[in-house]
Amino acid sequence: MSGHDRHVTDEPGPVPRRTVLAAGVPAAAAVLGMTAATAPRPAGLGEPQGDQQITSALAEHLRGHRTVSVALLDPDAEPRFAGFGADPQRRFEIGSVSKTFTGAVLADAVDRGELTYESTVADVLGSEADGSAIADVTLAELASHTAGIPSVATPWLGRAFLSSFLRGDPYATRDAEQVIADALAVSPSDRGEMSYSNHGVALEGLLVAKATGVPYEQLLAERVTEPLGLTSTYAPILSENLHQGAQRGHTRAGLRAAPWTMNGAAPAGGIWSTGADMALYVLAVMDGSGPGGDFSRHLLHEGPDGGRSVAVNWMHDPIDERDPKIWHNGMTGGYAAFVGWHEGTGRGIVMLSDTARSLDAIALQVLTGEVAL
Repeated sequence: MSGHDRHVTDEPGPVPRRTVLAAGVPAAAAVLGMTAATAPRPAGLGEPQGDQQITSALAEHLRGHRTVSVALLDPDAEPRFAGFGADPQRRFEIGSVSKTFTGAVLADAVDRGELTYESTVADVLGSEADGSAIADVTLAELASHTAGIPSVATPWLGRAFLSSFLRGDPYATRDAEQVIADALAVSPSDRGEMSYSNHGVALEGLLVAKATGVPYEQLLAERVTEPLGLTSTYAPILSENLHQGAQRGHTRAGLRAAPWTMNGAAPAGGIWSTGADMALYVLAVMDGSGPGGDFSRHLLHEGPDGGRSVAVNWMHDPIDERDPKIWHNGMTGGYAAFVGWHEGTGRGIVMLSDTARSLDAIALQVLTGEVAL
């Protein structure tokens, strides 16, 4: 997950405002690039690997990180890979970037005619939703964070606080049925306004699984990761299903953190992946060739006054007068992630770290060209 809710630590924050087309930007980018190229690698950051231009430019911007994987994407060229202590096959928790995979699962189900974006909680759950205040909430509302469902359910709060203190997984004890039951007990507030909700997207993924009769992790594999050839991307759900050699990440302070598999809340942030797989995935989303087609551009909520809009689990933020940045970030107790692209230039980036420190600022600078790679 990501951002500023420290229980699931995954809410996308405000995009930094920069004047991309101002006359001074090329000069500033050149200075930044030169400084990065000559700066030493910060202590604690892993040994540079892969594309030397990328590692030289990014090193000084990754202070406080340890193991990092980067893929620079261009629709007309092969991905460029680089890393610090990591090759493109190293697995990371991707946190709330998982939400985009849940969006792909939903969009694919819509394409197959199994659901529509206007399908409601009651349409999927039937009598189980009787009497619930969210019975008429739609999948579109869940996928755009406008359903009025709090980010973290009240019953989770005590466990979340304790788990955060102990650097554990705050979602581990609640399975899919409990996550649904917790959602059905919610009284929505500010419905129709965008308010980031981990619980809402967890419910979204579980509803698609219910409608198709296939568990979420199997649905993810059969309809997204396997068709795209993402051989190292999966949702373990429970800690005993983690791949052999799964490594603990680090808190912002550098302490070891337990893996987050998230159990029933996995559709909101429980996926593991690699730089190589994420490059394939983001390129397929960018060109609309993957499951769900062009779902990343299918706006479900348009922000006021040219502000943030939301497609099917993808954020749209203005970069300049014409072109948005389409993106999602992620952060768990010990990992951080960012994926996105500049719609005008087609330049995209994947950044994965084993430290819970935001990657948003440097990723944006790459997308806008302020840091030239």
